[in-house]
Amino acid sequence: MEGRRVDPRGCVIHPSPYPSLRWGEGGRREADAGEGTSNKSTLHETGSSQSGVILVATLLIIALLMIASLNGLSLMRSDLLVSQNSLAGMQALWLARAGAEVGKNWLETNLPSAAFPVSLGPANLGDGTYAVTIESLGSGRYRLTAVGTGSAETRRVMEEVVRLPDFAPAGAMSSTRDGLHPDFNDESGGIGRRIPDFTVDARNHAPDGRLSATCPALSPFATVQAAAQSDLLNAANTLKQEVVTRANSFCLLNGSDNAGSCTPGLFWVRGTGVTPRFQTTPCAASDPTCFLNLDFTDAALRATANPPAANAPPAPDNRGPFASTPATTPLALVLSAAEASRLQVAVQDILRRIDGLPDERVTRISTNLGFGHHQYGSLEHPAVVRAEPGGGPLDIDGGATVDGVGVLLIPRVVRLGNATFNWKGVIVVTGAGDLQATAAALCGQVLGAVIVDDDTTLDRKLDFDLVQRGSCAPFSINYSCEAVTRALSTLMRTVSWVEKYGS
Repeated sequence: MEGRRVDPRGCVIHPSPYPSLRWGEGGRREADAGEGTSNKSTLHETGSSQSGVILVATLLIIALLMIASLNGLSLMRSDLLVSQNSLAGMQALWLARAGAEVGKNWLETNLPSAAFPVSLGPANLGDGTYAVTIESLGSGRYRLTAVGTGSAETRRVMEEVVRLPDFAPAGAMSSTRDGLHPDFNDESGGIGRRIPDFTVDARNHAPDGRLSATCPALSPFATVQAAAQSDLLNAANTLKQEVVTRANSFCLLNGSDNAGSCTPGLFWVRGTGVTPRFQTTPCAASDPTCFLNLDFTDAALRATANPPAANAPPAPDNRGPFASTPATTPLALVLSAAEASRLQVAVQDILRRIDGLPDERVTRISTNLGFGHHQYGSLEHPAVVRAEPGGGPLDIDGGATVDGVGVLLIPRVVRLGNATFNWKGVIVVTGAGDLQATAAALCGQVLGAVIVDDDTTLDRKLDFDLVQRGSCAPFSINYSCEAVTRALSTLMRTVSWVEKYGS
């Protein structure tokens, strides 16, 4: 058994296929020298390599997450800036729209005396400002260019064109067709006729009733037909003759009564001369003593005591039955072809606009108003009111009081009896409609203008001859350009609207 290795127990030790292992003392297997170190080194290198890969991957993931986070923050910041810019732009746009509304409100209250173009602002509103420029385009159209400036100097520009009915009165009462067919006769009988107590005053009045220099005085009546003018002038001349007849009969040269009660007004007509101031026989206006020269605008006709000239009523009641500026405005004016066309177009525009309004914008009167107080609109919020057509006359009587501001459309007969009727704005009598006094005790006034777009029937319109002075100021029609404009503002409409970003 030479050459064989035997362990201490006598067992033969065969060569190991694993040279790196050996049996040690006590039969324990031992690794060759250096074997453990080599294995440990290999394991250490393998672990280190894996740790490095994980670290690099972690760092890469962190880097990617950081990049994604930064991109997200950048996007959030961009979105925030976009939102802020959008908000600032919207703010500027609403500021511009506010400016346009301010411009329209300015038109409603300042149009009669405006000299265009007009610039308003800039004015502060919230965190920004607005400014508006108003230009007249003619035919009742106006262009408003409004600029709104918001935060960060963001600007928006908008342009709006609005239109109003192009009604420019030439008379306190205007007729578009055959006219009013008046007779100025109260049918009271007796010698001659009394001085009318109703008034058509074509001097301009403010909305509070005081005289105003905002607009010039007009003629009491304006017509589109020469025949209508002739009717008015003939009726007025007949009234002059009858008033002179009564004055000469009722008054003595010292103002005392003769054949009847000599009022201060009649005494002023008669005069203090031995012979009356005016004659009633057929005569020409070139004769100073002709009754045709009686001035129905003179306030002495309404004197409250003698001497008449020193006891005329104070303004705005310092006028006769038909008041204007005698030297420059006739009692009845015939409109030129262009003026007549403009009036007729304006009337049709008013009627179409009212017909096109939604029901909630139009107040309708369909039954008699017999008592109580009835309010329609205000200066701040004018109304559109319509007397419903159909049926018989509509009566305002029994002590009723009507106060209205705006546009009143009358397509049927409205009778004013023992009542107080005050209307500020525009009254349009159309078709078979009429507005007439049926009682002497009618009080109140129309402050604005009256239009009669009548039918072809040869009947009297706007007959207030029965009105007499009593416990209240007698009924009157007083021209007011301010009240007319305020009323027509209810019919303002937008023709076009354009937004100009950042212009």
